[in-house]
Amino acid sequence: MNLLRIAGKELKVLRDVKMLLFMLATPVLLMLILGTALSGNFQATVKVEPIRVIYSFDGVSGAEEEKWESLLLEGEASGITFEEAADGTEADMKKDVQNGLYTGYARVAGEGISYYGNSGRTMENGIVQGLLTPLTDRYKLTFIESGIPGADGNYVADTTVDTGSKPGSLDYFAVAVTTMIILYSALTAGQLIETERSGHTAIRLLASPVTKGEIFAGKIAGSFVLNAIFVVIIVLLSKYMFGANWGENLWLVFLVLFSELVLALSLGLAVGYCLRGNAAGSVLMMIIQVAAFVGGAYTPVEATSGLMYALSAYSPLHWSNDAILQIIYAGKLEAAPPAMLLNIGCSVLLLALAIVLMRRREGL
Repeated sequence: MNLLRIAGKELKVLRDVKMLLFMLATPVLLMLILGTALSGNFQATVKVEPIRVIYSFDGVSGAEEEKWESLLLEGEASGITFEEAADGTEADMKKDVQNGLYTGYARVAGEGISYYGNSGRTMENGIVQGLLTPLTDRYKLTFIESGIPGADGNYVADTTVDTGSKPGSLDYFAVAVTTMIILYSALTAGQLIETERSGHTAIRLLASPVTKGEIFAGKIAGSFVLNAIFVVIIVLLSKYMFGANWGENLWLVFLVLFSELVLALSLGLAVGYCLRGNAAGSVLMMIIQVAAFVGGAYTPVEATSGLMYALSAYSPLHWSNDAILQIIYAGKLEAAPPAMLLNIGCSVLLLALAIVLMRRREGL
C-alpha cells in the first residue's frame, strides 16, 4: 500500500496541463522538423559503381567484330567502359575480374559470347547483361558466372535488386525521436530523490512507517507509469497525425520501448545517487547527448562511418532503434529479445549500484 501511495504521488504531475502539453508537443514537433528537413537523406536511390568490362575476340569474322564494335559504342554512351585485352590468357583476365579490377570479362567467339562476372557486382553485371541482350538474336549468349544466380543456360540472366521496405523520413524519426525522448526521462529520474532532499521531505519520509525499499520502488514504479503513458501517447500521435509506420506488431515495439525506459530510469537513479544537485543533471545530459548523437537520433547510423559508427554499438538508442526497425520493416520478431535483454541487463547493473549507494547512506 505504501508503495502504491508513493507511486501515485509521482503520477500527480499529470494534473499540470501545461507540463503535459510541453512533454507531448516537444517530441511531435521534433519529429515533424527532422522528418521534413532531412527527408532528402531517405530517397530510395542506389549508387552504381563505375563499370569496366574487358573483352577479347576469338576466331570471329570481320562482320561479327563490326557488330561487337557497335555494341561498344552504345555501351560507352551509357557510361560503361569497354577495354580490349592486350595480353594475357583468359585465366588472367578472369583473375582480374575476381580481384575487382573489372566488372566482367566478355569473350566473343564464333559460337557465341561468353560473359564472366564478378559475384560482388551483381547490379553492375545486370546492366552489362542488359546491353548484351540485343546480340542474343544473333549469338547464343551464355553466362559463365562466379556466384551470380541464373546461370542455368538461359540466353539472358535477369538480376534484380530488391531493396525491401524502407522507412521514410517521418517513419524513421518517429522511432528515433521516441527512443531519444525516452532516454531524456533519465533526467527526471535523477531528480526523484534530490527533490525530496531539496524540499526537506526526505526526513519526513524516513520518519514515517515506510522503508527505504518501498520509497525506492514506489518512485521507480510511479516514474515508469508516468513516462510509459507519455510514450504511448507520442507513438499514437505520430501514427495517426503523421501516418508514421509502426508496423503490425505494435505490442512488441512497446515492449522494446518500455525496456529502454527502464534503462533510462535506472541510469538516472544511479547517477543521481553517485552525484548530487546540478552535477548529476550535467553528467546525465552529456551521456544522453552522446548516446543520441552516435545512436542515430539525428541521422541513421548506416550513413555514418569511422569512430562515430564504432561508438554507435554502445548506444541504447542504436540497438533499440535497430530492433524496432527490423520488427516493422523486416518482420523479424526475433530482433526484439536481444535489444530488450541489453536494456534490462544494463538496468539491473545500474539499479544494483543505486541500491548499494542508498543503503550506505543514513538518509535518502
